[in-house]
Amino acid sequence: MFGFVIVASSSFSQSNLSLKYFGLTVHPFGDYSASIQPNKLDKNAFFVLNFGGYASYEKFVWYDFISVKLKQGIFTDCSAGMMGVSHFGAQLKLLENKKNRLSFGIGPTFIYRESWKRFEVYEDSGFWKTYTSKKYGEIQYTFIPYGCEFEYDYKLSDKTDLSVDFTPGFPFAFTFSVGIKHWLNKDFKKRVKLVVPKNKKVKVPQ
Repeated sequence: MFGFVIVASSSFSQSNLSLKYFGLTVHPFGDYSASIQPNKLDKNAFFVLNFGGYASYEKFVWYDFISVKLKQGIFTDCSAGMMGVSHFGAQLKLLENKKNRLSFGIGPTFIYRESWKRFEVYEDSGFWKTYTSKKYGEIQYTFIPYGCEFEYDYKLSDKTDLSVDFTPGFPFAFTFSVGIKHWLNKDFKKRVKLVVPKNKKVKVPQ
């Protein structure tokens, strides 16, 4: 006796890894501390070069619309000191066509850097908290519960995208990073599975 079971399901194993170079900070209104920013491209520090990058892992939890992302960045800040960003958040697809995809992400973000109190011109606004480490010296840090980003992907191949991040820190700074996104699995098609149980012997009454 044979039985057939039809199961409709969606694969939720879609995931990707990204590596991006972080290279530019934009201060829309300039920055009062431009004098301590050695990699600025203009005297008012409207544009400042940064050196470092981000690594991230993204996993989709509902078709190709909603995902969760873990992101870690290490780079030089605008003063050329070391800075790090740790982020975990949700991503939502906004637009997509055959080659292009735009998404928005939001979630808790932890930021830390070499203290700017080492500069006389620095004015402490209270945004940053300070911690003194025996190994690394004075460190400034802050926690943002709603850190957000926009991400644009351009499809280069079935498993590779050119990916650009834009992080709005309105009104003080906007940051941009660019790199490659590699898809570990990119199959969002709804599936219908045919499950065939093992054949079982059935006793027939004599």
